[in-house]
Amino acid sequence: MTIATENWATIAQAKQRRNFEQIPTEWRIQPVESVHVMDVPASCGVLDATEIKITDTPAPELVAQMKTGTLKSYDVVTAFAKRAAVAHQLVGQAKV
Repeated sequence: MTIATENWATIAQAKQRRNFEQIPTEWRIQPVESVHVMDVPASCGVLDATEIKITDTPAPELVAQMKTGTLKSYDVVTAFAKRAAVAHQLVGQAKV
């Protein structure tokens, strides 16, 4: 079957599945039933307490902490990547 003849929903579902499969296994979350998901990053177990604090800190403060060596850029990027992976799963979990 070519792309031109495939149903758009089939194409979308395949893309969602590929996107999900690219998320590291240890960053995957269980499906969430609630529509209130603001607490999921803190409660899902993917981010530790330090990573939650990092992702809740305003950017100017993060820059200042990286400048003084209090934080490493690797840790900041990892924390935000994990939080983005969680958010991506929450948005796309309906049909994956």
